[in-house]
Amino acid sequence: MRHIVLKVRGGVCAAATVVLAGALAACASGDDPGQRGAKSAGAIGARLAPIAGGVGHGLITFRPYDGGLVMVADLGGFSPGAYRIVVHTTPVCTSPNGFSAGPPFLLPLTGAPAVVATTIHHQGTAGVSTRVPGLALSGPAGIEGKSIVLHAGESGSLEANPGIPNNRVACGAITTVPSFF
Repeated sequence: MRHIVLKVRGGVCAAATVVLAGALAACASGDDPGQRGAKSAGAIGARLAPIAGGVGHGLITFRPYDGGLVMVADLGGFSPGAYRIVVHTTPVCTSPNGFSAGPPFLLPLTGAPAVVATTIHHQGTAGVSTRVPGLALSGPAGIEGKSIVLHAGESGSLEANPGIPNNRVACGAITTVPSFF
């Protein structure tokens, strides 16, 4: 299976710079509030909750830009190391190993999942802001009604089987999340 991987690495200052740059890029991207439709009352995204006995948490939000979505992720409480953020097909995160989130969502144009790679720093946190080409809020490439899963490690299977331990450490259903502004 082929993956589209976007890597974001660096220190806390670099992470803050990336978040600020992504926020400015989102403002300058020509984001049309009409594109969001019912989502205009708040951003679309997922609140990540721990699975597999973990304690980590996070918030991942998405905003449209011409050609894809801007993803902003704030993660905390995880062990340091490499992780992958992946959209999955089912908005359910009830199983202990994340199997209920289903398989990775495949982009219609490429047939590959969109994978955003990140590094959790020694403080157990990460901030990511990046463009994810090929995704949309709704439609065939839409993430609405899906889930986000955080996978530990920079490689390995994105699949899961019921009751078998895997690398899925956090999960959240994609829905409207309240805006602070």
